[in-house]
Amino acid sequence: MFAVAIAVGFAETGTAEALVFRHVNVVPMDEERVLREQTVLIEGGRIVSIAPAADAEIPDRATVIDAGGQYLMPGLAEMHAHMPGQGDDRRYRENVAFLYLANGVTLARSMLGAPVHLQLCQQLADGSVDGPRLISAGPGLGGNIQTPGEGIRVARQQAEAGYDLLKIFWGMPHDAFNALAEAAHAANIEFSGHVPGAVGVPRALEAGYTTIDHFDAYMPTLVDSDETEGVDGGFFGYRYAPYVRDERIQAIAEKTRDAGVWNVPTETIMHSAFAVDLETVREDRPEFRYMPQGVVDGWVNWVTNFRNQDHYDQEAGDAFIQVRLDLIKALHDAGAGLLLGSDAPQWFNVPGFSVHREMAVMESAGLSPYDVLKTGTVNPAEYLGEEDVFGRVAEGLKADLILVNGNPLEDLAHAQDIEGVVRHGRWFSREDLDERLDEIAARNEN
Repeated sequence: MFAVAIAVGFAETGTAEALVFRHVNVVPMDEERVLREQTVLIEGGRIVSIAPAADAEIPDRATVIDAGGQYLMPGLAEMHAHMPGQGDDRRYRENVAFLYLANGVTLARSMLGAPVHLQLCQQLADGSVDGPRLISAGPGLGGNIQTPGEGIRVARQQAEAGYDLLKIFWGMPHDAFNALAEAAHAANIEFSGHVPGAVGVPRALEAGYTTIDHFDAYMPTLVDSDETEGVDGGFFGYRYAPYVRDERIQAIAEKTRDAGVWNVPTETIMHSAFAVDLETVREDRPEFRYMPQGVVDGWVNWVTNFRNQDHYDQEAGDAFIQVRLDLIKALHDAGAGLLLGSDAPQWFNVPGFSVHREMAVMESAGLSPYDVLKTGTVNPAEYLGEEDVFGRVAEGLKADLILVNGNPLEDLAHAQDIEGVVRHGRWFSREDLDERLDEIAARNEN
């Protein structure tokens, strides 16, 4: 129902060496279950066989990992990622890619593209840069598109350049958006992201957005316009929160489901704006050591300045957070598509680490651990129309996997207790991951 066609620009090269996990508990994600005491054989970047440990044969010269008591699960997808762009240092860009991988992210959808990202997609596919498979939007389209002709031209250009999707921002007039949407459909390239104010969610659903990110523009659909006349909605419409009507949450969830549009909530960003303790955030988040100091300082300064605005309303911000949690639950219960995404590296969201924080927030909305894990595994595969490629642990699928030390179906925290990551058949042990993470931290200290 929700699948979209995404151009796969680069073939990935898996390692030819056989990799075997013995006595491992498999979390296949085809349903809420665990296959205990299995042997999993990987060759050529694919899962070749899954069999009870007592019955399995192990090839000669295979790398064998005795995973007794550990759990093998699919790699995670970060569906609203950002990669450093044209003006950023190459090493920083490669470090960000590795931070995703070190946290079990084996697919990332980069939501603000640049020409350098097309090269990075190839490097990540051929293994010359360690990181996730990358799906890349083109450069952002918003206030820079003011006429129908510009919308048509840019949609065609970005499709021809090889980008996977168009990233929509604010400021685009209604007629320009309509022309861009029609041109995008004709060029077979999806469009996703923000929703311009002149467009609104009802038109976005009708026009064929594939994902709406951040729940952008949902807030005005949840209130009675007569009650909010003269109210400045502010940051993502947060000041509308006290006026939200509960019945409208259910109604828009059902309309979203019927339209087949996915949502990427990015709740951790909203928590950063309204709920993070600025006095303790640096000590509360040891993962900050993997980011350049200037980036962390920029995050703190932005949130500080935001909260110091004259019209900042903490009470409305608290209500806004709850409304968004209610919307997550309503979309899930209605059967609308949800995708895992945290908008890293944005305010306090260190790449890779933040998807685990995002999963914890989604669980707090009332989703089970299994349903949360689906948003980062099964659902992205369905969204891409690649259910037979990744997203589960099954024979024939890509070997993008995480080995963890506990059952993530019982406690999502286990998904971050990583013993190693398999990226297209290549094994990154805990020792390998820590060595590279230590190098990144040391470089940032200097």
